Amino acid sequence: MKNQNPSKNLHLVSYVVGVILGLAVTFFATWADLEAAYYGFDRTGGNRLSSLACPIFMTASETTNISIKLTNSTDRKVSPSIKVDISSPIAPVSIIDDTELAIGESKRLRWEIGPENIDLGRFVFARVWTYASYPLKDKESTCGVFVLPLPGKGVFYTWSMILLSLAGMGYGLMVMKQIRVPGRNGTLERSTFLVVVTILGLFVSYMGWWLAGVLVIVLALLVIIISIGYSFRTS
Repeated sequence: MKNQNPSKNLHLVSYVVGVILGLAVTFFATWADLEAAYYGFDRTGGNRLSSLACPIFMTASETTNISIKLTNSTDRKVSPSIKVDISSPIAPVSIIDDTELAIGESKRLRWEIGPENIDLGRFVFARVWTYASYPLKDKESTCGVFVLPLPGKGVFYTWSMILLSLAGMGYGLMVMKQIRVPGRNGTLERSTFLVVVTILGLFVSYMGWWLAGVLVIVLALLVIIISIGYSFRTS
């Protein structure tokens, strides 16, 4: 009886773990942002505030922050007001801040979130609305943070998962390319496409585009199902 060398399959394990970690980041980020979009915040119908930044993960005992970047691209000084709503188990907490921007000036404003803002057991939600300050229009956006039941800092888990995902997929593809047999099925092509989809998912997670995140997850599942189907057909 032959003993199979486990090291021969190391690249496959590395690849699969990399894909799973990358898609997990996309899934949890999309889930949190989707929940935030339908949370019980007031809606004003303003333009999208694209500069709203929230962490993807935080831990249950952690204090971190959300932020927005405001830029005055007009030819006059502006003084916008900002309303921030942050979730809590009882009712959203509202904060109103005022700021002043000189011509061409940019500012990043931050607000603290912590364990007291956790709702639905595993999320922190936020909504930021910048009131119109002529000639700037009002803008709003929401975001969600997934709370991990782990010690430490959420940013550590976020970057660990991202870096391990990229390293695992990169190593797996490199070895697949080296051992590829000409004329066989398109395993390498499908594997490469799934890596591209996974990296796209990480990007949209960072940008907070939850709708794109849903599409990425669906596309990734389709690619995985097709790949499994081909592997059964050729086995």
